[in-house]
Order: sequence, then C-alpha cells, then structure tokens
Amino acid sequence: MIFRDIGNLKITPTFVTLFLLLSVVTIIGCIGSLQTTTTQPETDEATSAAETETPTALAELQLSTPKTNYATKEAIPLELNIQNGKFDLLVPSFSVATKGAFTQITVNDANGQIVNPKHPITQENPQKYVQSDGKTVRCIHGFELKASETQELKLKDIQRYYLLQPGTYTVTLSIELEVYTESITEEHPEIRELKQDMARIQNDPNLQGAAKQDALSYYQEQIKFIQERHKDAVKDIYLPVKSLRGKASLVSNSITVTVEPETEPPVGLKQIRPFRKANRHVEPETEPPAGQTQSETPSGFEDFASVVHPKFKNKVKPEYPKSLNETKKGGEVLLQFTIDENGSPKDIVALTNLGFGLEAAAIEALKKCTFDPATKDGKPISMQVQTSYNFTLPENVDSL
Repeated sequence: MIFRDIGNLKITPTFVTLFLLLSVVTIIGCIGSLQTTTTQPETDEATSAAETETPTALAELQLSTPKTNYATKEAIPLELNIQNGKFDLLVPSFSVATKGAFTQITVNDANGQIVNPKHPITQENPQKYVQSDGKTVRCIHGFELKASETQELKLKDIQRYYLLQPGTYTVTLSIELEVYTESITEEHPEIRELKQDMARIQNDPNLQGAAKQDALSYYQEQIKFIQERHKDAVKDIYLPVKSLRGKASLVSNSITVTVEPETEPPVGLKQIRPFRKANRHVEPETEPPAGQTQSETPSGFEDFASVVHPKFKNKVKPEYPKSLNETKKGGEVLLQFTIDENGSPKDIVALTNLGFGLEAAAIEALKKCTFDPATKDGKPISMQVQTSYNFTLPENVDSL
C-alpha cells in the first residue's frame, strides 16, 4: 500500500528539510554509539589503575633519639623529622617550627600504661590581625612547607616534663596538622604607612588630577625602593583563619627509651678527705703497722670494675684565717670539685657557708693541690669528688 501510493507523494521544501534533519540526527547517533563502544575499555582500564594506586601520605613523621639507654638524671633529647609529600603546604608555624610540634607526645611504660607528664609541654599559638588590601584579617603565624622537603625539630630534654623513673618506655608523637589555602605576607611598616597616605591622596577632593597623579607616582617609587632594600629579608607569613581547608592526623614511629636505675657507689666513693685537721697545730702522721704500706689513695675510695680513682700527688694545707682568732669561730668546710684528665682541680664549689674566710682559705689550698687523675680502662677521665677541711681553734685561743 505504501509503495503503491509513494508515486503520488508530493515533495515540498518543508518535507525536504525535515528529511535532511532526521538523517543528520540518525548519523550523529550512530557515530556517538560507535565512540562510546570504542572508548569504554579505556575508561575501565583507567578506573582499575586508579583503584590500585596507593595514596601518598600528606607528610610523614620520623621520631628518634641519639641513644636508647640513659642514666636516671641524664637529659633525654628527642629529634623529629617532618618529611613533606609532593605538595606545597601552608601550615601553622606552631605545628612544624616550634616546640608546639611536641605537645602531643604519648609515653607508655613497660605494661602499656600511659605515663602522664608532670609538666605539660606547652607553646603559645597567638592570633594576629594583619592588614591586607585595606582590610584587617585575623590570622595565625604560618609556615610554607615545601614539597619533598624535610623540617627538623629538637626537644632538648623530655625528662623536664615527664621525670621518668627507671624503666623502659615507648614514645610516639602525633600532630593534628592544619592546612590552609591562603597566606598573607605582612608588609614592611614603612610601606603600610605609604599606602595609607596614598589612600588619603586618592580620596582628597581638593587635589587636581595632575597633582594627584604626581603624588601617587612619588609614593609608588618610594614603595619600590623600600621593597628592593628589604628584598632579602626573611618575611613572616600569616594564614587567614577563614582559609582553613582541613586537618590531617599524622602519627610518628615508636621509639624505645630505657632509664637505667642509679647504682649506689661504694661508701665514700665521691668523697676525698685528705685532711683530718687543717689548722696551725698539725699532728704528725702515724706510721702504718709493720708489713703494711700507707695508701696514697684518698680516704674512702675503693676500686671497682675498671675504674681507678684519683690520688693526691701534692697536698697543700690551708692557711689559718686570722679572723678565726678574733671571732673564735671554726667548723668543717665541705668542697665539691672535679679532677680533670690532667689531674687538676676545677669547678670548685663550697657546699657550706660558715663565713669568716673559711671557705676562701679552703678553696685557695685546694687550687694548689695536684692529683693523679682517675682512669677507666687505663685512660684518664675526669671525676667529680668532694673533700672537707676541718678548721678548729687552738687550745690556747681563749687566752689570746
């Protein structure tokens, strides 16, 4: 029926236009279908690659300490390396450039129990209002952490805050790293003043166009001159509080630190008492019993392990202060000092405060003494020791 009547169909311009339009739509549909079929495997392959790709960490924390074993009263320093990833980051200076990086330390004892600090680690992170484009913006002090760079930080002594007792501890560190999208470099004060003057000139209705332009040009030249003069100066950057993009939780590796118990030395180990009496009436030294030799080692020392303690080479008696006769005062002066590797006394400190020139007389006498230094494994070492000088009145002092 259709084919029989097609010869009677009248072809009009409208019909031709409609026919051509339908043909174009049909061809485009076919091409689109062909393109979709062809590109589909590439899309699946890209998706598969994206799913198998391992995400890169924003930054990594590496915690360390110079050694693992420390004495009870020894300082325990911590070192922190912040290894940035492949993006430049705008972060608070507080978190990556100050002691604030160590505020979230976690210390666990051998039983896994958390050890609380005696004195928390604190660091201020103040906000500041900074001028930018004629507006006052609330900011914090910022730091630009460059891609792939490492930021190094040190905490001098964790013992100042934790006072760890003998035992073994595990230490980890975490940082809640805030990331910002904008930064402001604070302008030099002279530049800020010049820009304020320029704003006043710009809004001054009494200045003619040419005069106003000359004044503005002069100020612009001054600004360029100041910028050039201070181009090498380190500029602080500030992060607008409203530009906070998000936070990243970073956790360091764990390190193990052992605080060793303090071993009690033999009685008198740190005390040298070379003088029984130090006055004008010195008693002669008694001879040792037959068959024994008198030891030159200061009283109270005993050898142990591989340490050989210092010995006197030259003993000097103190001069009796004249004020002692006038005041009728006396007593024992206790001195603490170090015998260095050369056998010389140094860092002499009086542990008593009798006055009347007694401490001064004892120190002067000690300075003139010489020693054979202590040794460990045959090598000279320095050792801190103590000695006392006993100043007593002569028996006939009351009659003077």
